[in-house]
Amino acid sequence: MTSRLFAITAWLASGHAVLFGLFWLLLAIPESNVAMLVASALIVVLMIVLFGWVEGLGLLAWSAETPARQLPQRAIPAIPVVLLGTALFVVMWYLTEQAGTWWSAHQGETDAWLMLRFGWTSTGRLHVGVGWLLAFVRYGLGITLSVALAASVLDGGFGRVVGAGWIRKGLSPRRVLLTTVLLLAFAWLPWRGVGWRPTWLSPNWQELVFVGLKLGVLYLGANLGWALVLGTSRHNNDSLSPTS
Repeated sequence: MTSRLFAITAWLASGHAVLFGLFWLLLAIPESNVAMLVASALIVVLMIVLFGWVEGLGLLAWSAETPARQLPQRAIPAIPVVLLGTALFVVMWYLTEQAGTWWSAHQGETDAWLMLRFGWTSTGRLHVGVGWLLAFVRYGLGITLSVALAASVLDGGFGRVVGAGWIRKGLSPRRVLLTTVLLLAFAWLPWRGVGWRPTWLSPNWQELVFVGLKLGVLYLGANLGWALVLGTSRHNNDSLSPTS
């Protein structure tokens, strides 16, 4: 399982690097005429297709029944499946964003009601808790459900969309817990240290090398965590270990 995990992590890191490169290319194109607009549109389409192919291969690579040499070809039909799961995540993002906007807009009313009804004079922790709850729904539940949907459709076709199997898998407490822990360990916590640098580091080539190494480690760690998320979603039961 370890060698497969490293291979999938290397694949995801390479694919995501290409996607980042295309994104920067998109930003560099001056949309000053029709030709540039067409070029921008083509790059966006290429990014969407490549994203579906990269993530689809990452999902399929966890299946022991799929030979490695067949993965690039079999990942092509998986592109719309990945985009379907991504669409579900976008919906979850939109709903939680709207919920957060509504809560912020009514924060004063909520504070006044809690003060009048229960005598609360400090509601800061409540609002922080609501923020964490929305983040959990958006990422913990949202990503688990989205990847479970994609994995289920890959296994049984688009008819699985109307079934409840992928929902049960996506709402499995163990899957949700594991996905949340992985996101915290490989994305949220490392991101807290993005701006950190030793105080003794000289502001010259040493700082440049340190920043490059730090960002490289964080990038590989994030791809490792994402590979684990994809692996656990491909498992057929509620074990906390990816399929081997």
